[in-house]
Amino acid sequence: MELTIEQALQQGVAAHNSGNLQEAERAYQAILQSQPRHPDANHNLGLIAISVNQIEAALPLFKTALDVNSNIEQFWVSYIDALVKAKHLKDAKQSIKKAKKKGFDAKKLQALLSQAKGRADTKVPSEKQLSSLLEHYRNGRADDTVKLAVSVTQEFPQHPFGWKVLGAVLGETGRKFEALDAKRTAVVLSPQDAEAYYNLGNTLTELGRLDEALASYTQAIALKPDYAEAHVNFGIAIKNVRFNSPNPKLYPPLTQLLTAGNFTRPDDVAGSMLSLLKHDIQIKDLLLEENFTVSLSEITSIIGNLDKLPLLHHLMRVCPLPELQFEQLFVAMRSLLLKNLDKMEVSPELIYFLSTLSIHCFTNEYVYTEDDEETHLIGELQAEISQTLAQSKQPEAIKILCLASYRSLHQHDWCQKLECLDNLEEVKRRLIEEPLLEKMIAKDIPVLEEISDDVSIKVREQYEENPYPRWVKLGVSIKAKPIVAVCDELELQLYSENIKNVTALAILIAGCGTGQHSIGTASRFSNCHVTAVDLSLASLAYAQRKSNELCFNNIDYLQADILHLHQMGKEFDIIESAGVLHHMDEPMAGWRVLVNILKPGGLMKIGLYSELARHHIVETRKEIIALGVGTFEADIRKFRQSLAESHDEKHQRLTTSTDFFSLSTMRDLVFHVQEHRFTLPQIKNCLDDLGLKFCGFENKDFISNFRELHGKEADIYNLELWHQFEERNPRAFAGMYQFWCQKL
Repeated sequence: MELTIEQALQQGVAAHNSGNLQEAERAYQAILQSQPRHPDANHNLGLIAISVNQIEAALPLFKTALDVNSNIEQFWVSYIDALVKAKHLKDAKQSIKKAKKKGFDAKKLQALLSQAKGRADTKVPSEKQLSSLLEHYRNGRADDTVKLAVSVTQEFPQHPFGWKVLGAVLGETGRKFEALDAKRTAVVLSPQDAEAYYNLGNTLTELGRLDEALASYTQAIALKPDYAEAHVNFGIAIKNVRFNSPNPKLYPPLTQLLTAGNFTRPDDVAGSMLSLLKHDIQIKDLLLEENFTVSLSEITSIIGNLDKLPLLHHLMRVCPLPELQFEQLFVAMRSLLLKNLDKMEVSPELIYFLSTLSIHCFTNEYVYTEDDEETHLIGELQAEISQTLAQSKQPEAIKILCLASYRSLHQHDWCQKLECLDNLEEVKRRLIEEPLLEKMIAKDIPVLEEISDDVSIKVREQYEENPYPRWVKLGVSIKAKPIVAVCDELELQLYSENIKNVTALAILIAGCGTGQHSIGTASRFSNCHVTAVDLSLASLAYAQRKSNELCFNNIDYLQADILHLHQMGKEFDIIESAGVLHHMDEPMAGWRVLVNILKPGGLMKIGLYSELARHHIVETRKEIIALGVGTFEADIRKFRQSLAESHDEKHQRLTTSTDFFSLSTMRDLVFHVQEHRFTLPQIKNCLDDLGLKFCGFENKDFISNFRELHGKEADIYNLELWHQFEERNPRAFAGMYQFWCQKL
């Protein structure tokens, strides 16, 4: 298949960012064969030339990029830096003047000249020395690479390349503190090198110095806004950070993280972002009020302050906010706006806030509580809008947005007549066009066989009513990897290595929900084809829409019960089923079906609930049964509010779960129609019974704690030892046990 110019550029950039310079160079050269003056290909080839000290070769490449497009600051920076390195100082000064006339930051460019003074008499390594160093590193000769890199840095202490390689190889061999020193030196010597800041950020993250890591990733992204790996690792680093003071400098990279691509799941970073926003002067005092109330006279001022926090708006548009203080604020504001709708002065700030609130409430599936007056007023508002449209008139946008912050618009027959939303593109797309598209897609989802199992029917009905979960952005792998690389990264203990030789993987996702799992797997493994099944057509339609949106064409969706999958007549190299088997009437019956369609030597990833970790959920489920709480949305909202107001420890634990903050996840958390839980000894028995061997956990976060308990040499593949660990750390598997196993 021939690649487009854009696809070739993306491949080249991905290879370049991952350090595969040969593959990147091939991609850029292929572009130049078709378009010799392509600016990005010329510029990026110049960067590769600079990285191996071929400065004179880089100059015409940078010059071509600038001639074609002189509006890119990085092109000027690269060209002037190369001129300085080549000691063409007169040309560098003239170029700085030209860049200044274009409106670029003269101080930043002038700094390149200042660096030249410190390098004036500095020797640089030869091309042969650099090539030899790079060859040793690429071929994995760690000891030789360290020796050669040390030699280069001693002979040429002002040249950054030796320090970069030294930092990389030291980090890979576990000498993290030495790697840190080398990488810091590389940054000092090459302050315009985004990769140097990225590498430094990685080591700081590994050492747990997350604040410093965030600063390094921020600098890397500032120098290279399309640096995908930097965005991804920035998202990983910030997950576990909780802020105690304001830091507005982080707002731009955090906003990019949410909007620029699928670098991370917003749910994973929302808690960290909210802990930062809590300290912002625009909102801090509002959140401190214990029993939040807001008056009509204050609402305009509050909305104006929130308008100065675009990061908060972007976060609200892509995921639920896992923080009751923010929820209390927006519940109060929503109520006040509804009850005073005719008194509100319409402004751009009000429309923008209501647009955000309506998208947010749609995304959290209207989980916010409402009082009886609000319910009555919403009923009247729906009738008024319906009548207005029946008269061929258009309702005011403020009324549509207010309704949309309480109820789904797409369920109304008149939703496509709303011309007042034409200027609110995201609202119209998210709240009307996408849900209607899913209804169309659902009609074309193939069905394996009619679902007949009683429990399966009940589970399907739950997910038809509340497809789980509703999501907007996803952390998609930047570059798919062969199975051998994934197995090595996961440190799986395989009992047969044959699976590593499979070049075209057939993968089954048994219970794919709304597509996060299937898309994540399709992006993880190279040259794979994914078959994804689920009970719910509504969930499958959501998954198909998102797969189309993200251009994944290696996934087939199918409505099916796991109990019927043998009828497909297929076997798979990998089967993944996370959070599914424990919702079946007999989990082992479903698991056995999966084992029977897994090829010998094939791998299976399973996710099951932990008995120890879910004790508080079990107790809450008993309360729900005792109180006779139903599963209608109003019932779930009311019970959820009672949990939010409770001081009971088990209830408070629930409110710290991200699942507490949307309707489908809340229903899945404590209202599910069927739930089984397991202990690790039980799982070991299941594996033995099914002819499967435990290969390791997906999540490696607990290994250091495991070894603190059992010793550094303890067997991390021993489930009995893990059971002892969990008994001492009962919340360790609060999400699920997610583990890999292999069919003998």
